[in-house]
Amino acid sequence: MGEGRLRTRTANFFLAWVQRRRYYAIVAAALVVVVVVLLLYSRPLEHYGMNLSLNLGADLIGTIVVLFLIAPFLTKADRLNEAVLDRFNHRAFIRQAASARHRVMVMELWTDLLQGGYQDEFLTAVREVLSRKVEVRILLLDPDARAAEQRADDLLQQTDVVNNILDNLRVLHEFKRDLPEHFRRYLEVRIYSALPPVQMYRVDDHVIVSFYPVNMTSWNAAQYQTSPQAQLGQFVGTKFDELWEARSTRWLDQFWTLTLEDRNERYEARFVHVDEQIYVSGRKIVERNLRGGIDGLPVRIVNDNAKGEVHRSKPYLLTPLDHTSPDLAMALDVFNRKYGQTHQDVILKLTVSAE
Repeated sequence: MGEGRLRTRTANFFLAWVQRRRYYAIVAAALVVVVVVLLLYSRPLEHYGMNLSLNLGADLIGTIVVLFLIAPFLTKADRLNEAVLDRFNHRAFIRQAASARHRVMVMELWTDLLQGGYQDEFLTAVREVLSRKVEVRILLLDPDARAAEQRADDLLQQTDVVNNILDNLRVLHEFKRDLPEHFRRYLEVRIYSALPPVQMYRVDDHVIVSFYPVNMTSWNAAQYQTSPQAQLGQFVGTKFDELWEARSTRWLDQFWTLTLEDRNERYEARFVHVDEQIYVSGRKIVERNLRGGIDGLPVRIVNDNAKGEVHRSKPYLLTPLDHTSPDLAMALDVFNRKYGQTHQDVILKLTVSAE
């Protein structure tokens, strides 16, 4: 009785094991069938047994060499590429970026490579690799996203997260604008909305990863040096791709101008968000609607994401802000922070239409 139960349990365990690994079981079965067919097909050959033994012996020796001689060297080389660093070494990364052969990738909230004493060196390195047709991809956080406020709270409001991101985006916008066209095509900057789990700096097969500690900027925390093939490298590579292709991710240019359309025309305008309210810089819109007037003009926001998907919003009405409006000073302040200059223009408020 006990022996029968043991056999039943063994059989059930084996079937469950095969069920969990159906793909591998099917591949193994197919390989066995192919091997048997080949052996039967070659059976009539002269010296069949000797040839079979010779080939099997050579394959066995090759397997032993790979398992016990070559594999340990590859594992050791992979481990040598992994290390824990006390903090992010900006100038070491800039030197690596300048010598990149295939790609440079950055996933951050904002990076001080684009600020202070690192900015000129980093942009020079980027320009150099662009001249060699090296792909440069940079992902930065949308300063209007709630994640920016969350990170500011993590840093105890001692770091102006929004202004740091705006400064990065402004620098990249001006840098890309001044590049030759044949350089510009290899530089792509996108802006995402969700708080990423990690920061990543990558040059070819060298990856540096850090997490976002409380009370400290990420580049002052421990850094994990790894490779794209390691588990950590694969994880952050997947997260980069997810954010890069997310529906809410936008191109850099889309952060600076908003597309509006009415029944007859499209307009490109500077814009800001203040809480949930949108304001646009509307002098050109006013000039093109002098005859009919601007107050109450129905428009829609035409918004496309980094995937190229186009979305038209619900109708809005445009309302000019005059000097007595309580919203004007607040909107102008945000315009100045975003565009980095004294903003003098007609400010229009987008109000959701009742239609």
